[in-house]
Amino acid sequence: MRSKAMLEIELIQETERFSALKGEWDALFEEASERSLFLSHCWYDCWWRRFSTGAALSLIVLREGGRMVGVAPLQRRRLFLHGIPVRALLLISNGNSLHNDFVVVRQERDRAMGVLLRYLYDTMPGWDVLQLTHVPADSANLAGLTAELRGRGKSFHQRPSYDSPYLDLDRGWESFLAGRSQRVRKTLRNIQNSLARYGEPEVTEVTGWQEFLSVWDEVRRVAQGSWTTKVGDSLATPANASFFQDLARAGEKEGWLSLWLLRLDGRAIAFEFHLRGNGTEHALRASYDQEFARLSPGAYLEMQILKRLFDEPRGITRFDFGGSFDAYKRRWSDRSREHVSLLAFNDGFYPKLAAFHEKALVTTARKVRDRLRRRDERS
Repeated sequence: MRSKAMLEIELIQETERFSALKGEWDALFEEASERSLFLSHCWYDCWWRRFSTGAALSLIVLREGGRMVGVAPLQRRRLFLHGIPVRALLLISNGNSLHNDFVVVRQERDRAMGVLLRYLYDTMPGWDVLQLTHVPADSANLAGLTAELRGRGKSFHQRPSYDSPYLDLDRGWESFLAGRSQRVRKTLRNIQNSLARYGEPEVTEVTGWQEFLSVWDEVRRVAQGSWTTKVGDSLATPANASFFQDLARAGEKEGWLSLWLLRLDGRAIAFEFHLRGNGTEHALRASYDQEFARLSPGAYLEMQILKRLFDEPRGITRFDFGGSFDAYKRRWSDRSREHVSLLAFNDGFYPKLAAFHEKALVTTARKVRDRLRRRDERS
Protein backbone atom coordinates (compact mmCIF):
# COMPACT_ATOMS: atom_id res chain seq x y z
CA MET A 1 0.00 0.00 0.00
CA ARG A 2 1.38 3.37 -0.97
CA SER A 3 2.10 5.62 2.03
CA LYS A 4 0.90 9.20 2.01
CA ALA A 5 3.38 12.01 1.55
CA MET A 6 4.08 14.27 4.50
CA LEU A 7 2.04 17.43 4.71
CA GLU A 8 4.05 20.56 3.94
CA ILE A 9 3.39 23.78 5.85
CA GLU A 10 3.61 27.36 4.61
CA LEU A 11 3.05 30.33 6.91
CA ILE A 12 1.74 33.26 4.90
CA GLN A 13 2.18 36.72 6.36
CA GLU A 14 2.19 38.92 3.25
CA THR A 15 -1.04 40.21 1.72
CA GLU A 16 0.33 39.84 -1.82
CA ARG A 17 1.07 36.14 -1.24
CA PHE A 18 -2.41 35.65 0.24
CA SER A 19 -4.01 37.27 -2.84
CA ALA A 20 -2.03 34.96 -5.12
CA LEU A 21 -3.62 31.90 -3.45
CA LYS A 22 -7.06 32.44 -5.01
CA GLY A 23 -6.84 29.71 -7.65
CA GLU A 24 -5.52 27.10 -5.21
CA TRP A 25 -7.97 28.17 -2.49
CA ASP A 26 -10.95 27.98 -4.85
CA ALA A 27 -9.97 24.42 -5.81
CA LEU A 28 -9.62 23.49 -2.12
CA PHE A 29 -12.97 25.10 -1.33
CA GLU A 30 -14.71 22.80 -3.82
CA GLU A 31 -13.42 19.75 -1.91
CA ALA A 32 -13.69 21.10 1.64
CA SER A 33 -15.76 19.41 4.32
CA GLU A 34 -17.44 22.75 5.12
CA ARG A 35 -18.32 24.87 2.08
CA SER A 36 -19.85 27.98 3.61
CA LEU A 37 -19.21 31.11 1.55
CA PHE A 38 -17.69 32.60 4.71
CA LEU A 39 -14.72 30.27 4.15
CA SER A 40 -14.06 31.31 0.56
CA HIS A 41 -11.01 33.23 -0.62
CA CYS A 42 -13.39 35.90 -1.90
CA TRP A 43 -14.79 36.49 1.60
CA TYR A 44 -11.41 36.64 3.36
CA ASP A 45 -9.88 38.85 0.67
CA CYS A 46 -12.65 41.44 1.06
CA TRP A 47 -12.51 41.18 4.85
CA TRP A 48 -8.76 41.62 5.12
CA ARG A 49 -8.74 44.75 2.99
CA ARG A 50 -11.18 46.55 5.29
CA PHE A 51 -10.87 45.13 8.82
CA SER A 52 -7.22 44.13 9.26
CA THR A 53 -6.02 47.29 11.03
CA GLY A 54 -4.01 46.25 14.09
CA ALA A 55 -3.68 42.63 12.93
CA ALA A 56 -0.89 40.58 11.37
CA LEU A 57 -1.73 37.97 8.75
CA SER A 58 -0.87 34.42 9.86
CA LEU A 59 -2.42 32.04 7.33
CA ILE A 60 -1.24 28.46 7.71
CA VAL A 61 -1.41 26.50 4.45
CA LEU A 62 -1.10 22.70 4.32
CA ARG A 63 -0.07 20.92 1.12
CA GLU A 64 0.49 17.34 0.07
CA GLY A 65 2.81 16.93 -2.89
CA GLY A 66 2.33 20.60 -3.74
CA ARG A 67 -1.50 20.38 -3.66
CA MET A 68 -3.30 22.56 -1.13
CA VAL A 69 -5.32 20.38 1.26
CA GLY A 70 -6.00 22.78 4.11
CA VAL A 71 -5.94 26.37 5.32
CA ALA A 72 -6.13 27.75 8.84
CA PRO A 73 -7.25 31.38 8.19
CA LEU A 74 -5.62 33.02 11.20
CA GLN A 75 -4.56 36.49 12.26
CA ARG A 76 -2.47 37.74 15.16
CA ARG A 77 -3.69 40.48 17.45
CA ARG A 78 -2.83 41.78 20.89
CA LEU A 79 -5.95 41.91 23.00
CA PHE A 80 -7.26 41.63 26.53
CA LEU A 81 -8.76 38.36 27.74
CA HIS A 82 -11.01 39.46 30.60
CA GLY A 83 -8.44 42.05 31.65
CA ILE A 84 -5.34 39.96 30.95
CA PRO A 85 -3.22 41.16 27.97
CA VAL A 86 -2.48 38.29 25.59
CA ARG A 87 -0.95 37.64 22.19
CA ALA A 88 -3.81 35.98 20.36
CA LEU A 89 -4.14 33.83 17.28
CA LEU A 90 -7.67 34.28 15.99
CA LEU A 91 -9.72 33.24 13.02
CA ILE A 92 -10.01 36.05 10.47
CA SER A 93 -13.46 37.21 11.52
CA ASN A 94 -15.59 39.87 13.16
CA GLY A 95 -19.31 40.50 13.62
CA ASN A 96 -19.91 40.16 9.88
CA SER A 97 -18.49 36.61 9.91
CA LEU A 98 -21.43 34.36 10.78
CA HIS A 99 -19.95 30.87 10.37
CA ASN A 100 -16.22 30.28 10.88
CA ASP A 101 -14.01 27.22 10.45
CA PHE A 102 -10.84 25.84 8.92
CA VAL A 103 -10.88 24.94 5.22
CA VAL A 104 -9.79 21.32 4.85
CA VAL A 105 -10.22 18.52 2.31
CA ARG A 106 -12.46 15.84 3.82
CA GLN A 107 -9.99 12.99 3.30
CA GLU A 108 -7.18 14.85 5.07
CA ARG A 109 -9.12 16.26 8.00
CA ASP A 110 -7.74 14.19 10.88
CA ARG A 111 -4.16 14.27 9.64
CA ALA A 112 -4.39 18.00 8.94
CA MET A 113 -5.57 18.81 12.46
CA GLY A 114 -2.68 16.83 13.94
CA VAL A 115 -0.08 18.51 11.74
CA LEU A 116 -1.59 21.94 12.41
CA LEU A 117 -1.45 21.53 16.18
CA ARG A 118 2.09 20.21 16.13
CA TYR A 119 3.12 23.24 14.10
CA LEU A 120 1.33 25.68 16.41
CA TYR A 121 2.73 24.26 19.65
CA ASP A 122 6.15 23.05 18.55
CA THR A 123 7.21 25.58 15.90
CA MET A 124 5.12 28.74 15.71
CA PRO A 125 6.33 31.34 18.23
CA GLY A 126 4.73 34.44 19.68
CA TRP A 127 1.24 33.44 20.81
CA ASP A 128 -0.48 32.82 24.12
CA VAL A 129 -4.02 31.85 23.16
CA LEU A 130 -5.77 30.42 20.11
CA GLN A 131 -9.31 31.80 19.88
CA LEU A 132 -11.88 30.36 17.47
CA THR A 133 -15.27 32.07 17.50
CA HIS A 134 -18.66 31.09 16.04
CA VAL A 135 -17.65 27.68 14.73
CA PRO A 136 -20.51 25.24 13.98
CA ALA A 137 -20.67 22.77 16.88
CA ASP A 138 -21.10 19.90 14.43
CA SER A 139 -17.96 20.87 12.48
CA ALA A 140 -15.85 17.78 11.78
CA ASN A 141 -12.78 20.04 11.79
CA LEU A 142 -13.62 21.21 15.30
CA ALA A 143 -14.11 17.62 16.48
CA GLY A 144 -10.72 16.67 15.05
CA LEU A 145 -9.04 19.69 16.61
CA THR A 146 -10.45 19.10 20.10
CA ALA A 147 -9.51 15.41 19.91
CA GLU A 148 -5.94 16.42 19.09
CA LEU A 149 -5.88 18.97 21.92
CA ARG A 150 -7.04 16.35 24.41
CA GLY A 151 -4.61 13.80 23.06
CA ARG A 152 -1.71 16.21 23.51
CA GLY A 153 -2.86 17.24 26.99
CA LYS A 154 -3.31 20.90 26.05
CA SER A 155 -5.33 23.36 28.09
CA PHE A 156 -8.50 24.48 26.31
CA HIS A 157 -12.19 24.99 26.82
CA GLN A 158 -15.22 25.37 24.62
CA ARG A 159 -18.47 27.23 25.24
CA PRO A 160 -21.66 27.92 23.29
CA SER A 161 -21.68 31.15 21.30
CA TYR A 162 -25.09 31.13 19.61
CA ASP A 163 -27.73 29.04 17.89
CA SER A 164 -28.03 30.21 14.28
CA PRO A 165 -31.53 29.74 12.78
CA TYR A 166 -32.24 28.43 9.29
CA LEU A 167 -35.09 27.25 7.08
CA ASP A 168 -35.10 24.34 4.67
CA LEU A 169 -36.86 25.42 1.46
CA ASP A 170 -38.47 22.04 0.90
CA ARG A 171 -42.05 23.08 0.06
CA GLY A 172 -44.11 25.94 -1.36
CA TRP A 173 -44.81 29.19 0.49
CA GLU A 174 -48.45 28.39 1.27
CA SER A 175 -47.50 25.01 2.72
CA PHE A 176 -44.82 26.63 4.86
CA LEU A 177 -47.21 29.35 6.05
CA ALA A 178 -49.86 26.78 6.98
CA GLY A 179 -47.32 25.18 9.30
CA ARG A 180 -46.77 28.36 11.32
CA SER A 181 -48.95 29.28 14.25
CA GLN A 182 -52.24 31.10 13.87
CA ARG A 183 -50.76 34.03 15.75
CA VAL A 184 -47.84 34.29 13.31
CA ARG A 185 -50.12 34.08 10.28
CA LYS A 186 -52.35 36.82 11.69
CA THR A 187 -49.36 39.05 12.43
CA LEU A 188 -48.06 38.66 8.88
CA ARG A 189 -51.49 39.47 7.39
CA ASN A 190 -51.68 42.60 9.52
CA ILE A 191 -48.21 43.72 8.44
CA GLN A 192 -49.06 43.19 4.78
CA ASN A 193 -52.38 45.03 5.05
CA SER A 194 -50.90 47.96 7.01
CA LEU A 195 -48.19 48.58 4.45
CA ALA A 196 -50.65 48.32 1.56
CA ARG A 197 -52.95 50.86 3.19
CA TYR A 198 -50.07 53.28 3.66
CA GLY A 199 -48.80 53.20 0.08
CA GLU A 200 -47.58 51.07 -2.82
CA PRO A 201 -44.86 48.60 -1.73
CA GLU A 202 -42.37 47.28 -4.28
CA VAL A 203 -39.67 44.64 -3.71
CA THR A 204 -36.65 44.54 -6.01
CA GLU A 205 -33.80 42.05 -6.10
CA VAL A 206 -30.38 43.23 -7.31
CA THR A 207 -27.83 40.68 -8.53
CA GLY A 208 -25.56 42.77 -10.81
CA TRP A 209 -22.76 45.16 -9.91
CA GLN A 210 -23.92 48.10 -12.03
CA GLU A 211 -27.45 47.80 -10.68
CA PHE A 212 -26.00 47.59 -7.17
CA LEU A 213 -24.17 50.88 -7.72
CA SER A 214 -27.39 52.47 -8.95
CA VAL A 215 -29.20 51.70 -5.65
CA TRP A 216 -26.24 52.07 -3.27
CA ASP A 217 -27.15 55.61 -2.17
CA GLU A 218 -30.66 54.40 -1.31
CA VAL A 219 -29.25 51.51 0.71
CA ARG A 220 -26.92 53.82 2.64
CA ARG A 221 -29.76 56.22 3.44
CA VAL A 222 -31.80 53.37 4.88
CA ALA A 223 -28.80 52.20 6.91
CA GLN A 224 -28.19 55.72 8.24
CA GLY A 225 -31.82 55.87 9.39
CA SER A 226 -31.75 52.50 11.15
CA TRP A 227 -31.18 51.61 14.80
CA THR A 228 -27.76 50.17 13.89
CA THR A 229 -26.46 53.72 13.45
CA LYS A 230 -26.95 54.36 17.18
CA VAL A 231 -24.80 51.35 18.12
CA GLY A 232 -22.09 52.23 15.59
CA ASP A 233 -22.46 49.14 13.41
CA SER A 234 -24.49 50.48 10.51
CA LEU A 235 -23.72 49.32 6.99
CA ALA A 236 -23.14 53.02 6.31
CA THR A 237 -20.05 53.25 8.56
CA PRO A 238 -16.90 53.74 6.44
CA ALA A 239 -15.42 50.28 7.10
CA ASN A 240 -18.70 48.41 6.64
CA ALA A 241 -19.67 50.43 3.56
CA SER A 242 -16.32 49.71 1.88
CA PHE A 243 -16.46 46.04 2.86
CA PHE A 244 -19.96 45.45 1.51
CA GLN A 245 -19.16 47.30 -1.69
CA ASP A 246 -16.08 45.11 -2.17
CA LEU A 247 -18.16 42.04 -1.35
CA ALA A 248 -20.87 43.04 -3.81
CA ARG A 249 -18.36 43.54 -6.62
CA ALA A 250 -16.53 40.27 -5.92
CA GLY A 251 -19.74 38.39 -5.15
CA GLU A 252 -21.30 39.43 -8.45
CA LYS A 253 -18.36 37.86 -10.29
CA GLU A 254 -18.92 34.61 -8.38
CA GLY A 255 -22.68 34.69 -8.97
CA TRP A 256 -23.38 35.17 -5.25
CA LEU A 257 -24.76 38.72 -4.98
CA SER A 258 -28.37 39.10 -3.86
CA LEU A 259 -29.50 42.50 -2.53
CA TRP A 260 -33.19 42.97 -1.72
CA LEU A 261 -34.73 46.43 -1.53
CA LEU A 262 -38.20 47.46 -0.33
CA ARG A 263 -39.57 50.76 -1.62
CA LEU A 264 -42.80 52.39 -0.50
CA ASP A 265 -44.22 54.81 -3.07
CA GLY A 266 -40.78 54.88 -4.64
CA ARG A 267 -38.84 55.55 -1.43
CA ALA A 268 -36.45 52.88 -0.13
CA ILE A 269 -37.38 51.95 3.46
CA ALA A 270 -35.71 48.54 4.02
CA PHE A 271 -33.04 46.29 2.54
CA GLU A 272 -31.34 42.93 3.04
CA PHE A 273 -27.84 42.13 1.79
CA HIS A 274 -27.45 38.42 0.97
CA LEU A 275 -24.90 36.07 -0.51
CA ARG A 276 -26.28 33.07 -2.41
CA GLY A 277 -24.20 30.02 -3.18
CA ASN A 278 -23.71 26.29 -2.64
CA GLY A 279 -27.43 25.82 -2.12
CA THR A 280 -27.78 28.40 0.66
CA GLU A 281 -29.10 31.95 0.83
CA HIS A 282 -27.13 33.76 3.56
CA ALA A 283 -28.76 36.85 5.08
CA LEU A 284 -25.80 39.03 6.12
CA ARG A 285 -27.35 42.41 6.82
CA ALA A 286 -30.85 43.79 7.18
CA SER A 287 -31.93 47.34 8.01
CA TYR A 288 -35.04 49.46 7.88
CA ASP A 289 -35.71 53.18 8.21
CA GLN A 290 -36.95 53.83 11.74
CA GLU A 291 -39.31 56.50 10.45
CA PHE A 292 -41.44 53.61 9.17
CA ALA A 293 -40.93 51.27 12.13
CA ARG A 294 -44.66 51.16 12.94
CA LEU A 295 -45.24 49.48 9.55
CA SER A 296 -42.72 46.66 10.25
CA PRO A 297 -40.96 47.07 6.88
CA GLY A 298 -38.22 44.59 7.83
CA ALA A 299 -40.75 41.83 8.52
CA TYR A 300 -42.62 42.67 5.30
CA LEU A 301 -39.45 42.44 3.22
CA GLU A 302 -38.42 39.17 4.88
CA MET A 303 -41.85 37.74 4.13
CA GLN A 304 -41.63 38.67 0.44
CA ILE A 305 -38.10 37.28 0.12
CA LEU A 306 -39.06 33.96 1.71
CA LYS A 307 -42.19 33.72 -0.40
CA ARG A 308 -40.15 34.08 -3.60
CA LEU A 309 -37.49 31.62 -2.46
CA PHE A 310 -40.03 29.00 -1.37
CA ASP A 311 -41.92 29.24 -4.66
CA GLU A 312 -38.88 29.82 -6.92
CA PRO A 313 -35.86 28.34 -5.07
CA ARG A 314 -33.45 28.61 -8.05
CA GLY A 315 -31.22 25.88 -6.66
CA ILE A 316 -31.41 27.19 -3.10
CA THR A 317 -32.40 24.57 -0.52
CA ARG A 318 -31.68 26.47 2.71
CA PHE A 319 -32.21 29.99 4.03
CA ASP A 320 -29.60 31.01 6.60
CA PHE A 321 -30.83 33.80 8.89
CA GLY A 322 -27.32 34.18 10.32
CA GLY A 323 -26.26 35.24 13.77
CA SER A 324 -28.17 34.40 16.94
CA PHE A 325 -31.73 33.16 17.29
CA ASP A 326 -33.31 36.56 17.94
CA ALA A 327 -36.96 36.70 18.89
CA TYR A 328 -38.12 38.12 15.55
CA LYS A 329 -36.56 35.18 13.70
CA ARG A 330 -38.69 32.71 15.64
CA ARG A 331 -41.78 33.64 13.66
CA TRP A 332 -40.07 32.04 10.66
CA SER A 333 -38.16 29.08 12.04
CA ASP A 334 -37.92 26.58 14.88
CA ARG A 335 -34.63 25.09 13.71
CA SER A 336 -31.09 26.22 14.34
CA ARG A 337 -27.46 25.14 14.16
CA GLU A 338 -25.46 25.43 17.35
CA HIS A 339 -22.19 27.39 17.22
CA VAL A 340 -19.38 27.41 19.77
CA SER A 341 -16.23 29.31 20.60
CA LEU A 342 -12.96 27.67 21.64
CA LEU A 343 -9.99 28.95 23.61
CA ALA A 344 -6.75 26.96 23.61
CA PHE A 345 -3.71 28.03 25.61
CA ASN A 346 -0.07 27.70 24.61
CA ASP A 347 2.58 26.09 26.80
CA GLY A 348 4.61 28.25 29.15
CA PHE A 349 4.05 30.16 32.38
CA TYR A 350 2.14 33.17 31.03
CA PRO A 351 -0.37 31.20 28.91
CA LYS A 352 -0.95 28.94 31.93
CA LEU A 353 -1.63 32.02 34.04
CA ALA A 354 -4.13 33.24 31.43
CA ALA A 355 -5.72 29.77 31.37
CA PHE A 356 -6.09 29.78 35.17
CA HIS A 357 -7.61 33.25 35.10
CA GLU A 358 -10.08 32.27 32.37
CA LYS A 359 -11.06 28.82 33.61
CA ALA A 360 -10.89 29.17 37.38
CA LEU A 361 -11.97 32.76 37.91
CA VAL A 362 -14.06 33.83 34.90
CA THR A 363 -15.87 30.49 34.57
CA THR A 364 -16.66 30.48 38.29
CA ALA A 365 -17.97 34.05 38.06
CA ARG A 366 -20.22 33.04 35.16
CA LYS A 367 -21.60 30.09 37.13
CA VAL A 368 -22.37 32.33 40.10
CA ARG A 369 -24.04 34.87 37.80
CA ASP A 370 -26.18 32.19 36.17
CA ARG A 371 -27.16 30.75 39.57
CA LEU A 372 -28.22 34.18 40.79
CA ARG A 373 -30.26 34.73 37.63
CA ARG A 374 -32.09 31.44 38.11
CA ARG A 375 -32.79 32.34 41.74
CA ASP A 376 -34.19 35.72 40.70
CA GLU A 377 -36.38 34.07 38.06
CA ARG A 378 -37.88 31.71 40.67
CA SER A 379 -38.53 34.50 43.17
